[in-house]
Amino acid sequence: MALKGSTPTVVIDISRTISGAGQKFLTGIDRVERAYMEHFLESPNPVLFLARFDVQSALLDQQSMRELYALIQQNGPWDKPGIGGLLGRRRHRMAAPIRNTVRRLALSWPYLARGLKTHAPAGFIYLNVGHEKLRPGLWPKLRRSGAGKIVVMIHDLIPIDFPQFTTPKSTANFGARMQALTRHADFFIYNSSDTEKRMQRWFTKWGTSVEGRVVLLGTEPLPFSGAPPPSTTPYFVCLSTIEPRKNHKLLLDIWAEFHTTLPENEIPHLHIVGRRGWLNEDVFNTLDTAPFMGKTVFEHSRMPDEQLGSLMKGARALLFPSFTEGFGYPLVEALQMRVPVICSDLPCFHEIAGDAPLYIDIENQQKWRDKIREVATSDSISKSLAIKIPELPKWDSHFHNIDTILDDIS
Repeated sequence: MALKGSTPTVVIDISRTISGAGQKFLTGIDRVERAYMEHFLESPNPVLFLARFDVQSALLDQQSMRELYALIQQNGPWDKPGIGGLLGRRRHRMAAPIRNTVRRLALSWPYLARGLKTHAPAGFIYLNVGHEKLRPGLWPKLRRSGAGKIVVMIHDLIPIDFPQFTTPKSTANFGARMQALTRHADFFIYNSSDTEKRMQRWFTKWGTSVEGRVVLLGTEPLPFSGAPPPSTTPYFVCLSTIEPRKNHKLLLDIWAEFHTTLPENEIPHLHIVGRRGWLNEDVFNTLDTAPFMGKTVFEHSRMPDEQLGSLMKGARALLFPSFTEGFGYPLVEALQMRVPVICSDLPCFHEIAGDAPLYIDIENQQKWRDKIREVATSDSISKSLAIKIPELPKWDSHFHNIDTILDDIS
C-alpha cells in the first residue's frame, strides 16, 4: 500500500470503454465508466488508467488518457493496424487500430505487473466500475503487483439471479467470477439497495462477505440539438439493448394488436433504440419481418447521443418493460428531460424515481396496451406525468461519496 501519510495511486480499469470504442450506442454501464474516466482525469491525486486486452495491458497517465479519450469521443483517427492486425481474425482486425493507438500512448506495455510496479511502486487502489473482464486470475496478479485495495462496482447479478435470460455457460462463468471476486475484493460499490440485497443473499450462499456501500449513480441529461424531430404522430421510445430481459416482445405484441384494432393513422409510433443482443430470435424475426416495421415501429441500432436526446425529448413517454434491472439508466435519462416513463414495477425503479413513473405489472399486457393508448391520445395525462419528476442523484454528489470511500479505505 502507499507510504503512510501519502495519497495512494488509484488505478482505474477502463477496459470496457476500450473494448467498446467505436460503438455509437452506449449502455448504462458504458456511461458510468466514462463518467468515472472524466472524474479521474481531473483528479489532483495520482491516477493511472488501465486498459486490458486479451493478454496485453497498458497503463496511461492523465495526459495520455486525455488524448486517448478525445479520440474515443470522436471515434479516431486511430493508428494503422500493422501487419499483425491485418492478418488476425475479424474481431482482432477491428480492434488492432485502437490497440495500436493505446500502445503508442501508454506509459507501459504489454506486461501488467511490470507496469504497475514501475509506475505505482508504493502500491495502489484498483478500481473497476465496468463489470468488464472480471476473471478470477486477475485478482492474485493485482495483489502481486502491489494492489493494497481492490474496489469493484456491482451493477447487477442478473446472470445468476435470472439465469433464464442468458446461456448456461454465461451463467456458470458469471457465477464463478463473482464468487472469486468476493474472495479477493476489499470493497463493493452498489448502484442500488436492491443490488446490495441480492449480493447479500449470494454472500450467505458462498460463505463470503465484502464490505460495501450503496452509492446511487449520478445523472447527466442527454444532449439534444434544437427541437425534437417534427412528427404529427405521437410516439414512444424504448431504449435498451435488445435482449430477452428487456422484454421488447411485450411492446411488439401490443403494436401488432394495435394493427388489428385501430386504423393505421391512429396508431402511435414506437422507436426501439439499441443494438441487438442475444437469445432473442423471436424478437429479431419480428423486427425483420413484421409488416408494421418501418410504418409504426422503427428500429435504430446506432444513434448518436444528440440525435437520441432530440428523439427522447419529443416522446410521449419512455417505455421500459424490463423483467429485471440493476439500476435503469434510461429511466433516469428520460426523467431528466421531463419525459414521462411507463415502466415495470421493479424495486430499483422505486428507489431511484419514487412515484414519478407510471408503474405497471409486467404480466398485465392489457394494462400496458391501454395506458400506452391513453398517453398517446391525451396531452393532459402526458403533462401530468411530466411534472412528477423527483430529485435525481447528481454526479458531483456521487463522486464526493466515492472519493470519501477511497480516502477511508486507503
